[in-house]
Amino acid sequence: MSIDDRNTTLFRFFSTKFVWLSILALFLLGCREEVSKVIEVPHAGVACAEPLAGKVGLEVLQQGGNAIDALVATAFSMAVTYPRAGNIGGGGFLVLRTKDGTVQTLDFRETAPLAATYDMYWDENGKAIKEKSLEGPLACGIPGTVRGLYKAHQMYGSLPWEKLLQPAITFARDGFPVYPKLHRLLKSHQSKFKKFPEAYRIFYPQKKAPEIGDILKQPDLARTLELIAKQGDSAFYEGEIAKKIVASVQKHGGIFQKDDFTRYTAKEREPIIIPYRGYTIYSMPPPSSGGRVLQGILNTLNLFDLQHSVPYHSADYLALISEIEKHWYALRNVYLGDPDFVEIPDSLFASPQKSKEVASAINVQSPFPATELPEYQLLTSAMKERPQTTHISILDSQGNAVAMTYTLNGNFGSHFVAEGTGILLNNEMDDFSTRPGSPNMFGLVQGWANAIEPGKRMLSSMTPTIVEKEGKLVGILGTPGGSTIITSVLQILLNKIDYQMSLEEALNSGRFHHQWLPDSIVYEKDKVPNSSLQELRNRGFGLKPVGSIGDIQAIWRSPRGWEVGCDPRGTGIPYGF
Repeated sequence: MSIDDRNTTLFRFFSTKFVWLSILALFLLGCREEVSKVIEVPHAGVACAEPLAGKVGLEVLQQGGNAIDALVATAFSMAVTYPRAGNIGGGGFLVLRTKDGTVQTLDFRETAPLAATYDMYWDENGKAIKEKSLEGPLACGIPGTVRGLYKAHQMYGSLPWEKLLQPAITFARDGFPVYPKLHRLLKSHQSKFKKFPEAYRIFYPQKKAPEIGDILKQPDLARTLELIAKQGDSAFYEGEIAKKIVASVQKHGGIFQKDDFTRYTAKEREPIIIPYRGYTIYSMPPPSSGGRVLQGILNTLNLFDLQHSVPYHSADYLALISEIEKHWYALRNVYLGDPDFVEIPDSLFASPQKSKEVASAINVQSPFPATELPEYQLLTSAMKERPQTTHISILDSQGNAVAMTYTLNGNFGSHFVAEGTGILLNNEMDDFSTRPGSPNMFGLVQGWANAIEPGKRMLSSMTPTIVEKEGKLVGILGTPGGSTIITSVLQILLNKIDYQMSLEEALNSGRFHHQWLPDSIVYEKDKVPNSSLQELRNRGFGLKPVGSIGDIQAIWRSPRGWEVGCDPRGTGIPYGF
């Protein structure tokens, strides 16, 4: 098949009015309990949280597209079918490994508007007004997703940009069936959406949450996507779309300006490279904290023989990992921010000496009080990130791999849609230290390094990660989860590398998390041994149960090819061939 024939075939598939019907059949079949969340394939795979979009990515790969082509099509589709987190009104990070072994990262994190000030969310007494950074147009950062995906495609894409957006346009124009999780979320968020008439009109066409199986159409978003398909990222940042967003945000009390969009750039950055037990792990540098914190934790764990000396999920294991996390999160919250605005002590996170200091401070029999760490005296702000992000992992048959995490921050972001665009805008301004010293929605406490400044990128925990061994690609992974992202990715790495689990075992295993403040171990209820938890209580560790942590999307090398896995905690279905 020639390139022209291949593109014609793609266009015919993507522009078919009822393309979603065939995908829906697979989706409904996939929702049966007996369908595995892990499949084994010889060549290529897609793991993401939303099955309709995942199927689109698979089709792109099967038609000869590469990993970036599939990523573009999947991500734009998720902006329609997974509106809680998939987006063109937010931002994120990606790590790419080409078939020749080159690893590169791309930062398309949102930025603070140029009119933003460090005290814009304070009241007259200097206290944080949390609602202002969570809902409505004043909570929005300048979106980066469209520019990031366009730049990735310009650098590495092989299929025409316009064709790759056709599935998303079709989903938006013709609609897609509301699935159970979306129904429940729209029902629980109805009171928030009511504050913003444009968004309410789109997502509640009958003045109530659409029922399961109802067709949700987003014609304004379809027209926006058509403009982006035809004109590229300039439509979003210099053209009609930017004008509409700025006008709507200003009309409703926000501070966006034209220059916020024209000056926005997606940035290539050097990956964080972490050697660990014969593996090489690549992850994101700041303004993501993921790579640096993962580096500190793994460097410290390199000093312990986990597999032979620390039984999995024992009290000693939970205590050791949590105490190490506590120390490195303290350093994260004080020192990390946007490297274009603050000087980051990179050598501290990579320092073997610092890892030895942390290791020597660990006593699994007794927790180190969080407030006695020296970083506590430097702390001026609470760390805050919402868990409602999403991740995509893709491997193509040529050997190209990409891990991308992107987000609106909270479920449905700010709940604000700019009139005439259909675009849900993020509430990422809440990821800044909006009031240094006050905890954010995750209870995370941070310092002035992450304070609001015009044009600055807010600190993130997103940790898209790629793993090699002896120069060969081994793994692609990432997850949503706010402040728990780093520790969830960490535990998958430990499960696979130290405890040699299958991908299914690694995904199913119970998770836990410590972020320094509040000073307690958060764990998944009924997924961590009660005997270990009771022993931790006896030792004086604080414990807090939660329903679930993370939604890992991963691809990992297996003896017969590749395992493609979607977290059983989520609704994703793995695809591959």
